[in-house]
Amino acid sequence: MKIILSLLFCCGLAISLNAQHTAGFQLHSFLPSGELKKDSPAIWGGGFGVNAAYNLSSSPIYVGGMFDMTRYGSELRDGWHGEALGDVRYRRHNEMMRLMALIRFSPDCDAGFYPYTDFMAGVNYIYTRSILRESALGEAFDHFVDWRDFSFTYGLTAGVEIPLNETVLLDLFFRTLKSNRTKYLTPNSTTYDRQTESYLLEVRQSRFDSFSFGIGLKFYID
Repeated sequence: MKIILSLLFCCGLAISLNAQHTAGFQLHSFLPSGELKKDSPAIWGGGFGVNAAYNLSSSPIYVGGMFDMTRYGSELRDGWHGEALGDVRYRRHNEMMRLMALIRFSPDCDAGFYPYTDFMAGVNYIYTRSILRESALGEAFDHFVDWRDFSFTYGLTAGVEIPLNETVLLDLFFRTLKSNRTKYLTPNSTTYDRQTESYLLEVRQSRFDSFSFGIGLKFYID
């Protein structure tokens, strides 16, 4: 928590400085690593995110933050769901949101591109949500969260920014993140019991470590 507060303070300090900075969006993959890969090898997915980085007085140091959303699995069951629900379309999504502060080192190598390394720390919100509809084209009549958990996460991003013009950069990167132990659900840990006409949830727990690679666009903002 002290690390997160320190990084957020740096972000606020950078905003007050008169310096060039960037903001952009990205698409990324999600692949398990470490204990998560061992316990739940079927997990994989992807998502999108936004990021911003502020330069500190024209130095190679930037501070900023990132927010992203990832889906690592979903399950759909059409049919009878008991007297209470009847014949419905029941879809469950396994998702995660991350909010992280970052410190970036990005030297100007005068080579037509800009390599960088991000040191990141923040919070994972890992959850499973359900959406109920009468049919595939019908409006949702109910939605709720089956399971949720929070965990601290930290790691590194290595990438390269390639200028496309004076204001736009192509961003290519890979990222490795580690976290403390997290309780979560997967499609394989959820089953429907026809006798009790209810879902059985097998809650799993492991470190939610991951590896990602992705692509994005960044924009200079003066």
